[in-house]
Amino acid sequence: MQGTRFTQILGASMNRISNGWELSKQSWNALRQNPQLLVFPLISLIGMVVVTIVFLIPIAGAGIFDAVRASAATGSSQVSDGQMTLSAIVGFIYSFVGYTVVIFSNVALVGAAMKLARGEPATVRDGLKIASSRFGKILVYAFVSAVVGTIARAIRDSGRKSNNIVVGIIASIVGSLIQGAWSLVVFFAIPVLVVEDLGVVDSLKRSFELFKRTWGETFTGQTAIGLFGCLATIALLIVGGLIIAAAAATKSVALVVVAVIVVVLMLVAVGLINGAVNGVFQASLYQYATTGDSGKLIDTQLASNAFGPSNMPPSPISPA
Repeated sequence: MQGTRFTQILGASMNRISNGWELSKQSWNALRQNPQLLVFPLISLIGMVVVTIVFLIPIAGAGIFDAVRASAATGSSQVSDGQMTLSAIVGFIYSFVGYTVVIFSNVALVGAAMKLARGEPATVRDGLKIASSRFGKILVYAFVSAVVGTIARAIRDSGRKSNNIVVGIIASIVGSLIQGAWSLVVFFAIPVLVVEDLGVVDSLKRSFELFKRTWGETFTGQTAIGLFGCLATIALLIVGGLIIAAAAATKSVALVVVAVIVVVLMLVAVGLINGAVNGVFQASLYQYATTGDSGKLIDTQLASNAFGPSNMPPSPISPA
């Protein structure tokens, strides 16, 4: 009896993995048919570059970088309490603003993808309009995400500062688990925010409910998308390294600069595509899990095999 039960559980898990992989592939195909969705990760990237530059100014102005370099050279702490406090405050605000930029872009992406899933035309302007209408809730969501991220980072940092190797390893694992668990639990929070327009707390509760019903497909799909991006990045680094080396062999500074720019742009392109596919995947899973119809982005029969009618939660309040 126990052997049969184990076989059933193993078979169900393998089926979830297969479904998640196939759903991620169909999300890639959907992006190829709707390349305008790539604009939203690009907006996020540009926004983060600007935010990073802006926040580096007060850190550099306070002399924190110089103090850290001096500490590394002398082996003693050269960073004052005031500098540490300023660094912590600026770091949290940076996280908050950064999360705001990223979440705003993701809401715009998922909002546009949801319209496409329903068979409606969707432009970049449509996505930005949806995100703008949810801006207040996006700020709250970004604040909560920044708090969770700060806590996870503080736990990891405390482990690195510990002289006990075991404590350091445990702290690193705990911090990573907190961040990873948060990312999975809030996977559906953005689609819920877009479609149902609930408050942040209710969105998180709803997201967790949907995640529990679709954990296998959610985890495997995200892993498949992330794995593809990782493999593509590694391949580009290898090929890019060869290109840069070949350019360096010509002893032409111009060719080396061009080669570096080309490699960087290719790496950025992989990141943008990966982000866009993840947004399509979120929208597709949410669309079926809440309505029973996967829409135009993924195959309904595949979604039916993945979730089944018994796993479907109630329909959302209203579409975006």
